[in-house]
Amino acid sequence: MPIDRLVRISSSLLLIIELSIWGNVAHAWGPLGHEIAGSLCEGLLDSHSRQQVRLLIGDEPLAKASHWADRMRQNPSRFWQGEARSYHYVTIPQGKRYRDVGPPPQGDALSALAMFRRELRNPHTSRERAQLALRFAVHITQDLHQPFHAGNGLDRGANDIKVRAQGVRGKPTLHWVWDSYILGSANRTVAEWLNYLREVEPSSPPSTDDRNPERWVQESATLRDSLYPPPEFVDEAYLTRWLPVVEERLSAAGRRCAAWVNITLSPGQTQP
Repeated sequence: MPIDRLVRISSSLLLIIELSIWGNVAHAWGPLGHEIAGSLCEGLLDSHSRQQVRLLIGDEPLAKASHWADRMRQNPSRFWQGEARSYHYVTIPQGKRYRDVGPPPQGDALSALAMFRRELRNPHTSRERAQLALRFAVHITQDLHQPFHAGNGLDRGANDIKVRAQGVRGKPTLHWVWDSYILGSANRTVAEWLNYLREVEPSSPPSTDDRNPERWVQESATLRDSLYPPPEFVDEAYLTRWLPVVEERLSAAGRRCAAWVNITLSPGQTQP
């Protein structure tokens, strides 16, 4: 059997498995989305940052490092079951801006990003902690481009909203639809996604917006508000309408992930 067909079958089987466990999934983009964004990010690192990343995590590609923080959610340690749980999202009520509300006492994705930047720049940070900071930070930069990771504070980032979806048994959450289902509907391998995004969303030098995480979450919150009221049934028309938006958000996630890493690890770079 041709290798490309084997790859497509394997990808389809992974999607079927993910569909079967949607009730337990609450990870932005799912592994596929993070692998795409992580690969885009790695290709846009400057030479110094690329060298520093390799010194920290060796040969581990950012495609894999990007969903490490989701894989660690099952770790029973106090950090992963307590402090880290709030680092995957922000809460911005409708009609508000992040600067109006700020982080809660337990912290959120933006406060965690600021903390991890400080740690990565501190020469006294342990190697183990710096590895955690890098892996978690690239994950967060990508999470923040999934609209429901800028939650409104009313429905747990659309995890409380159940919908019906074409070809899916039961009623998955709207959050899961945006994590994985819309991406899976394109039926592309990771390599095909990368080729496609590099063609339709060519990379360009980072803009001021690319360097400002607060702007990223405001974009996600604005997009989030446009997704209400939620659909009763996620059909082909819904997928057709929103897939291009998901593509743009993934492309931005990869580009901005690289901008964050470059600013953090390269000498002379300053935060806006």
